[in-house]
Amino acid sequence: MPEQTEQEPEHDPEAPSRRRWPAVVGIVAGLAVLAGVVTVATDPSLLTGSSTPTPAPSAPATPPGGMHDQERPTEVGELDPAARSDTEAAVRNGWRLTDHDEFDGAALDRTRWSPYTGETTGGNGRHLAENISVRDGELVLTSRGRTSAGLAWRGGQQYGRWEIRAKTNPAVGYGDVALLWPDAEDWPEGGELNFMEIPKPQRDETHTIVHYGEDNSQVGKTVRGDFTQWHTYAVEWLPDRVVFYIDGAEVFRTTDPEQIPPRSMHLAMQQDIGPYGDDWIPAPDATTPDSLDFQVDWVRIYAP
Repeated sequence: MPEQTEQEPEHDPEAPSRRRWPAVVGIVAGLAVLAGVVTVATDPSLLTGSSTPTPAPSAPATPPGGMHDQERPTEVGELDPAARSDTEAAVRNGWRLTDHDEFDGAALDRTRWSPYTGETTGGNGRHLAENISVRDGELVLTSRGRTSAGLAWRGGQQYGRWEIRAKTNPAVGYGDVALLWPDAEDWPEGGELNFMEIPKPQRDETHTIVHYGEDNSQVGKTVRGDFTQWHTYAVEWLPDRVVFYIDGAEVFRTTDPEQIPPRSMHLAMQQDIGPYGDDWIPAPDATTPDSLDFQVDWVRIYAP
């Protein structure tokens, strides 16, 4: 565990250098993503009849960092603006809201979130809690040079739906990611669900990936569109399926029992630093800005 700063709580997890990838054997990893501009209810109590969120569980265990090869999904699609919905698919499909963060306060809610500390992407940089801020109703993860940011939801669940509203900003050298990671830290057997991964400088494609099995097998889809705009990204996980959505519209699904994660998982979000992979995240260059933000408007978690 790297040395903690005074502002970091005792149980904050290490900065996963590519958090979801334990350095156990340099196995292949993947990506995931979805996109779509979306407008939703501004008061989550309207979705559930209660304005009191469920108390956050204790912090998840710390995953080791690591680096591995990427596999780009072979299935490719285009974002269809005509298919977008102004209502979250979770609301339309009757999911029960169990917790959420609207980022309306002045600072990160440490009862819900654990910032990463430590190296990222194979030692290319370091995650720092100071690169996380809450301002103007948004969670902001900022990369500066060789430092970045990431955080994990404290506690997980087996089955449900996770949805975020987010936007990315174009730049060479950084990639934005939202995923579910196994609470048992038993990757890859415990699975990994990448429901938003945007590595390209132009932010013109996102990836959805299901990781499964001891050899880190992968299935998923690349979705092309403009991801510098606000979109909602969601993953729905039940015993018989994993489904990814962008702006309330389904973009990829699997019902193969071997591909369904076997145990409880939790949400994580981060920015990764290049170079990463042969053709994934390039290294920062002369065009890279001094700082780059990954913006999140809200996070909502549902149970069946």
